[in-house]
Amino acid sequence: MSSKLDQLIASYHSPDCDFNVDKSIELCKEILKINPNLIEFQENLACEYYRKREYEKSIELFNECIEKGGNNDDSYLMIALSYVKLNQKDKALNTLKKTKDKENYFFNHLRVYEALEEYERAIEYGDRLLELDSENTFALILMSNMYDEMDDSERSMFYLNELANIRPQVKSRVLDKLYSLERYDELIETFEELKEKGIFERDFESPHFNFIIGLSYYELDRPYDSLKYLINSDRLYSTVDKKMLIAKNYMEMLKFDLAHRYLKEALEMDELDETCLFLMTETSYYLGNYIEAIEYANKLLKNYQYGKAFHVLGAIYFDMGDKDNAFESIKVGSHEMLHECDYNGESYEDSYEEYILEIAERLSKAGYEKRAENIYNNILSEYPDFTYIYLERAKHYKRIGKKELSNKDFEKYNKLMMEERRKWKEFLKEIGADDEDEEK
Repeated sequence: MSSKLDQLIASYHSPDCDFNVDKSIELCKEILKINPNLIEFQENLACEYYRKREYEKSIELFNECIEKGGNNDDSYLMIALSYVKLNQKDKALNTLKKTKDKENYFFNHLRVYEALEEYERAIEYGDRLLELDSENTFALILMSNMYDEMDDSERSMFYLNELANIRPQVKSRVLDKLYSLERYDELIETFEELKEKGIFERDFESPHFNFIIGLSYYELDRPYDSLKYLINSDRLYSTVDKKMLIAKNYMEMLKFDLAHRYLKEALEMDELDETCLFLMTETSYYLGNYIEAIEYANKLLKNYQYGKAFHVLGAIYFDMGDKDNAFESIKVGSHEMLHECDYNGESYEDSYEEYILEIAERLSKAGYEKRAENIYNNILSEYPDFTYIYLERAKHYKRIGKKELSNKDFEKYNKLMMEERRKWKEFLKEIGADDEDEEK
């Protein structure tokens, strides 16, 4: 049967104390009543008061630990950090002068200058410490964090990689950093290389880890790979964003029924999520559920301005044979999208597209040939010189094996492009410029 002291020590080391500083303090006091010579718990008590932000009490207790022969260098560091919290920089730095061990001296200065946010001074001591011990993990972590604060992502990555080389189990932090920098290709390259070595076995139970892998694959247009990790992340911890990304992947794979299912689940979590409402409008349309698509579109447009939704409505009107309302919806949607581009400070070329053509392309790829052709044909009947649509319809015809019609549209597209080029050269000639001047 364990003694009372053993029971108190076990209680102190239990997870409950990690979140209850008052309980930790009381347990330390009880332990020290039974055995006042347990210097470890005198230091723990001082640390708990630091955690409770009672810095003067923490300084007092650490000084007592030093008098009783505790770990002086660690105590000097905690006293100095307490002075930093009390805005007494001089006392903090004077305390550090008492540090005896050379490595501890460099580390304590590194830690205190980092706490003071004097990163350049801290880095000086970090460099000197790493010259003595290149595998000091605490120093590597601090160096990476400080360069992060200084917006130097390359140097931050360098120290994080050095840390991961020493402790492979923190490789996931490297991936997290690459994710924050939006370096998705590098992230996936590193992930795939190390996954085969079993480095990430424990990380696969982390919803965040699965999410950043899944999202990175998504950004690289690899929907099949993306789905595996996003679905696992959603299994571990569901959010609207995860379900929406899963749906987007299924849409890229033209699996509209599965996309619809995840979007429905997402809207059960947030019935007014803007993007989910739009994607639900679109997937319902692809599935031929026109009434449902219109209901979601109305709900979306009642709460948000969303130009693309009008293009989906235009596609519905085309399917129903109502050209007038189709073109009116597309016109309104295009106007809204141009307004959205201007509002967001984005350029016309980068952000505005005739979304109705994306809808037609997706219909074509999904095997809805007649619905796709209906959109192309209706638009060309109204705008017979719309050059780009001939190219899109040519690709559609090629996709479904109508080679003769495809070649005919390609020829028409090339003819219109040559005519536009000729008119452009004439315009440049009129204003006294040429193609080379324009390129410059």
